[in-house]
Amino acid sequence: MNYFRNTLLINLLIINCLNFGQADNTRPFNLDFTREAALIGTGVAAGVTAFIILESIQPLTPQEINLLDPANVNEFDRGAIGPFKEDKLGDVLLYGSYLLPLTFLAYEETNRDFLELAFMYGEVLLIQGSINGIVKGTVQRSRPYVYDKDTPLSEKTEKRARISFFSGHTSITSAVTFFTAKVFTEYIENNTTKIIIWSAAALIPAVTAVSRVNTHWHFPTDVIVGYAFGALVGYFIPELHKSKIGEKISINPAINLERPKLNLQFRF
Repeated sequence: MNYFRNTLLINLLIINCLNFGQADNTRPFNLDFTREAALIGTGVAAGVTAFIILESIQPLTPQEINLLDPANVNEFDRGAIGPFKEDKLGDVLLYGSYLLPLTFLAYEETNRDFLELAFMYGEVLLIQGSINGIVKGTVQRSRPYVYDKDTPLSEKTEKRARISFFSGHTSITSAVTFFTAKVFTEYIENNTTKIIIWSAAALIPAVTAVSRVNTHWHFPTDVIVGYAFGALVGYFIPELHKSKIGEKISINPAINLERPKLNLQFRF
């Protein structure tokens, strides 16, 4: 859960330090104060909700762990059950992916719009992390290694042993890579370059997902949902900010700690 708390704090710091760019339809993306306030406000409310839910999780007791039966896990997921392992590859891909948007500085067109892109990136991390945290804390699915007899009891009784669904590593990595690819392909015209960028964007979270399953931190359904959700957030946050589309969309937040949500309206 520390990764969620740290991500939320980093996102809020980024958002607090950035300025809004001027609306300019000659650029792929524009920021709108009302839209950004709604997105950030809802994201922060959802983040606070997620933090409260996650902090309230009670670790599994030895008695509860003894009652867990691998036979009760669906057949598709059951193969992920195994002993606890450190997932060094998954961690490297996760933390490395956070740095991918810095590549915007290396390209003249994206470098020019870096503040706007960094702002959107903060929104991606905030919304992805907040919703992922709410789902994890609400579902409280035990990780695959909890079902394994050889895994030390000390690992099984950690709070993190109860937040398997859905995969945060896979979801975050997917959100960041798809966000980076979506942004670059709005500036780059060469189709071959676009194919390379999107291939890398799809591959990195896929490898992360496989690593999370192979080290018994997640079930296949955890990483499938995480991959899909992260990809949607990473793709559609920039899409929402596209100059022409953004003019036709209005966002009305309905924010509270129990049911944060956004109401979207599209004008034809």
